[in-house]
Amino acid sequence: MDKLVNYLCIIQARTNSSRLPAKIMLDLAGKTLLERVYETVSKSNKIDQIIVATSNKVSDDIVEVKLKSLKIECFRGDLNNVLKRFFDATQKYQTKNIIRITADNPLMDHTVIDDLLHHYEQSKSEYSTFSNAIYGLSAEVFSYDALKLAYDNTYDTYDQEHVTPYIRNNCKTIMIDIDKKYKRPESSVTVDTLEDYIKMQQFYLFCKDNNLEHNIDTYLDLYDKKIISGFQHHAF
Repeated sequence: MDKLVNYLCIIQARTNSSRLPAKIMLDLAGKTLLERVYETVSKSNKIDQIIVATSNKVSDDIVEVKLKSLKIECFRGDLNNVLKRFFDATQKYQTKNIIRITADNPLMDHTVIDDLLHHYEQSKSEYSTFSNAIYGLSAEVFSYDALKLAYDNTYDTYDQEHVTPYIRNNCKTIMIDIDKKYKRPESSVTVDTLEDYIKMQQFYLFCKDNNLEHNIDTYLDLYDKKIISGFQHHAF
């Protein structure tokens, strides 16, 4: 690749999740959870390129097959050392900055991402994310240099699994207070358990039946009007 892209979004995905195996392939009103995440991210006005980074294990062959059918870029790397998977991906898809999204957050919102990137640019930080957000809503953005620093200097398995802890502790970090309508840190819209999935599927089907946009704003509106009871508690 001859030219560095400004923002590369890496959607982190795998099928061997312990609480709800293969959850990223589960249906949400006609499309997989992984597709739903990709849909909203792809609406961003600031992201230059999106890839899905999965593992090189046989269990994730299904992810690559699905992505090929959708013509979505797939990168495969280390299963447990996700930091290495991210770094290796940037050696192929060269970039200045990386946005990290996990594939279990179907209500991740492109407007939230773009707002985050705006603050990141203004702050000239090496790492930014929103604080006090609904769990499953806030993305992370960091520079390639920060990622390389982490890759070169940490051998801690926690850092390697979660990608960004070393960056947060050793680079210029800016935590941004999220818009007050999304300031519900005790709540979660991530799909982590079977119960989470059932609630999210009910929401997507309700939107489909009522011709509503399936996004975080609709979710909050329906919840606040007590039409759905879809918030799960986020256990810290």
